[in-house]
Amino acid sequence: MNRVHRPYVAGLALAILFASMQTAAAQQKDAPRLKVTCERVDAIYRVGDTATFNIEALDDVEFTWAASKDGIGTVNKGIGKLSKGTPLGIGVKLKEPGFLQMRVTAGKQQYIAAAAFDPTKIEPTAKMPADFDAFWNAGKQELAKIALDAKLEHVAKQSDDRVDCYKISLANIEGKRVHGWFSVPKGKGPFPAVLTVPGAGVYGIGPDKGHAYLGALSLNIIIHDIPVDESKDFYAKQSAGALKDYRDIGMDDKNKSYYRAVILGCVRCIDFLFTRDDFNKKELAVTGGSQGGALTLITSGLDPRVTLAAPNVAAMCDHSGMAFDRVSGWPHWLMRAKNKDKVLETSAYFDAVNFARKFKGKSVHGVGFIDTVCAPTTVYAAFNVHPEPKVMINSPLMGHGTDPRWTKAREQFFKDNMTLKPPTK
Repeated sequence: MNRVHRPYVAGLALAILFASMQTAAAQQKDAPRLKVTCERVDAIYRVGDTATFNIEALDDVEFTWAASKDGIGTVNKGIGKLSKGTPLGIGVKLKEPGFLQMRVTAGKQQYIAAAAFDPTKIEPTAKMPADFDAFWNAGKQELAKIALDAKLEHVAKQSDDRVDCYKISLANIEGKRVHGWFSVPKGKGPFPAVLTVPGAGVYGIGPDKGHAYLGALSLNIIIHDIPVDESKDFYAKQSAGALKDYRDIGMDDKNKSYYRAVILGCVRCIDFLFTRDDFNKKELAVTGGSQGGALTLITSGLDPRVTLAAPNVAAMCDHSGMAFDRVSGWPHWLMRAKNKDKVLETSAYFDAVNFARKFKGKSVHGVGFIDTVCAPTTVYAAFNVHPEPKVMINSPLMGHGTDPRWTKAREQFFKDNMTLKPPTK
């Protein structure tokens, strides 16, 4: 049975997350001020139940409200008027497993809350292509013919008395290279390893020493064939130039997709780790958020050497949702597709759901109920096809972000499932 962690009120952390929903209104003196919350702290219901959303006005205000299936269509809607300090409850039902999003509009401001209905019963719309395995096996065979050509440069200013940090690059397909940082705990190995994959965008990174301090080899990367430590202006120019809208490159051709090299680059990182005498060759985790959450699901499903997966608010899940009157995962290719049939066909080869189906290890996931970038319906579509044991950290008040509870759960997950050897001074 799928296990769902019912969240507790996490004090300041969740208060900060909730406050973020109200920030825009607070910035204007005369803006309506509302609080919109689900009556249940965990915001989880069964299909057929009524979810009640409480609306409280801090000023006299008129508003409209609309309930949708995670931002798609309209389940119910209405108008209302509130006096200061007089709350109103609005009850709405959902007839199938999914997420009910409540959006309240007052003036120019919008407020969002959400409720989950049997989320562990959400089924993905993504279909597995008949040649999915053949396509990716061919890619891995192409990669295997390319020498690793690992280049490491020790960086003293990033290293300390517990961890040695190296800039690293590895040869990839298409004449590209993978760039990142490799952090090695000082002390006697062999160590487990953590590969950290990045969120979307074009930017530089520093070394991920946190996982090295835990006692693991730590490899964190960017997905572009550019240096990791240039100026902000450099990355801005790349983002506006050759890497502009990189997410859409080849979205209608599986052989030309930008993500083909990205994904095989993640496999190349694992190839590198397995050349290391200081890696224990047994415990390998992949983790990341958003685009990194997608790459976590994809890499762990594509490469059986991965034993642990920790994705947060995973992107690239259930690309096909919009073809079935459901929400799709980021980057929402069907919204921009000129040839929707071709994009729909191609997207299946890069759908994190299809990779998640193949994973054989343990996992801990994170989801935000009011995430409008990586919608919770799509995150659960991937979670539900993952094998046990698995845990979902639900964050009912969170949009697209990272709940401190998930970060804490991930650390404990690594401690419980890895032979960590923390470095000593």
